[in-house]
Amino acid sequence: MDAGLTIQPVTGVAITDYVRPAVTAATNTGPTELPPEQTVSPAPDPTPTGNGPQPGGSSSDNVTSSITIDPQSREVIYRVIDSRTKQVIQQVPDEALLRNRAYSQAIANGATPFQAQTQADLEA
Repeated sequence: MDAGLTIQPVTGVAITDYVRPAVTAATNTGPTELPPEQTVSPAPDPTPTGNGPQPGGSSSDNVTSSITIDPQSREVIYRVIDSRTKQVIQQVPDEALLRNRAYSQAIANGATPFQAQTQADLEA
C-alpha cells in the first residue's frame, strides 16, 4: 500500500542536450578607433555618490565610535554614538542579541527562567 510519501521516478522523459548556437563574426563593422573630438571622457571633478558620509559633511562631525569588551560575556561590542546627544545610533552585536545570549547562558548554568530573565536585563 502506497501512502504517497515517496517520490516515484518519472518515466517516458526524453533527455535532450542543450546546443549552443554557433558564434558568427560580425561583418561590415566600422572602425573602432575614434578621433579625439568624438570620444567621451570622464568629468574632471566627479562628485562622490553613495550613502556613506560625504567629505566635509556635518554628519561625520557629530558621530563617534567606540569598541568595548563586555567583561561578563567577553564579547567585542562596537557602538556608533551621537556626540551631541550621547545616544547609541548603532551597535554590533545588537542589544537584543546580547540579552538573548545572557539569558541562554543563565539557563545553561541552571537558573530558573525568571532568574535568567532578570539577569539578562541587568547585564544589558
